[in-house]
Amino acid sequence: MVDSPLHILLTDPHSGGGGQVRYLGSLAQRLTEWGHRVTIACRPGSVLESRARESGAAVLPEMEFRSGLRLRAWARDVAALRRYLREQRPDIVHVNGSQDHWAAALAQAVSRDRTPLLRTRHNTNRVDNHGANRWLNQRATDFQIVVCDTVRRDLCAHSGFDAARMVSIHNGVDPEAYQPDRTARHAARAAFGFGDEDFVFGIAARLAKAKGHEFLLRAMALIKHDFPRMRLLALGNGPLDAALKALAAELGLAERIVWAGFRDDVAQCTQAFDAGVLPSIDCDTSSFSVKEEMACSKPMIVSDYGGLIEIVDDGVEGFVVPAGTVEPLAEALAKLMRDPGHAAEMGRAGRARVLREFSLDQFAGRTLEVYRDVIARAAEGGRR
Repeated sequence: MVDSPLHILLTDPHSGGGGQVRYLGSLAQRLTEWGHRVTIACRPGSVLESRARESGAAVLPEMEFRSGLRLRAWARDVAALRRYLREQRPDIVHVNGSQDHWAAALAQAVSRDRTPLLRTRHNTNRVDNHGANRWLNQRATDFQIVVCDTVRRDLCAHSGFDAARMVSIHNGVDPEAYQPDRTARHAARAAFGFGDEDFVFGIAARLAKAKGHEFLLRAMALIKHDFPRMRLLALGNGPLDAALKALAAELGLAERIVWAGFRDDVAQCTQAFDAGVLPSIDCDTSSFSVKEEMACSKPMIVSDYGGLIEIVDDGVEGFVVPAGTVEPLAEALAKLMRDPGHAAEMGRAGRARVLREFSLDQFAGRTLEVYRDVIARAAEGGRR
């Protein structure tokens, strides 16, 4: 991987954390380890700035990347990126959001020399089909990575995109960081107060409507009397914190749930799970948490929203249920608890799939192949 090292400029507009920041941090870390020069342009004081420094990448923390029509901020971002491109001459610019995409495209438009521009699309957000977006995605951008096939197919049918210059690459996780460990499992369960006979479902997601926590709580309430040892470990915080805790109390589940909040030791916490759940109703494309839990040999229950059906095959690594439903989710929970042997078999199948398809090395390697192809096409005066 060290052969012909590249100089890569990664950009992102987020201030907080989340899957997109993890995508960039893990990609930067692996590419840096492989000998490539990586710089991350981001907002000062952002989570990504600290994550970039941890990864060994250089940082350009002077960007504002503000949303809306903020001409002065846009002008400063365009000038800063144009200056960086002129002075540092990276081999490729890899943007990840709307604000940084526009800033990089405009910086290129007013520059004498052009650097290949690549965009990764991380979510299911609708893209308006108007002239400005068509210019941005068809003329100003050389290539696009989409993090799941479901969204890629939608964009391929969108007249504002060029299907020939688009590929899907699921993000990847480090399977060694989530290696199943009996000792770690016992310690994690003890730390959260779970007993050996408890069946612990885990959900690692922001406490937000899109993640479907409400459906999970209602599903648990349907079967709580049949399964007195059913428990839930919820990792994450978010705007629905108080509302979800109130709902849990209303449904008679308060004593069965540990609300662990934001954790920076998710790998250790995941060891406590018997199975993972993510009943999303919006946004999810290439879930990190689902793959991490699979890497830890946990059987999964996911909804059929977005790219989740590309990660979990129904009946193989777990169960897939209709998004926004309660009864099918309750039945899937019950199936795992009734047959722990089958659940363990599904968990082993999940880890095997991560090793086969969703490792960090595979994700970074595929992305690097796209970089080289896009750079080569640009040098030839064409596009992929």
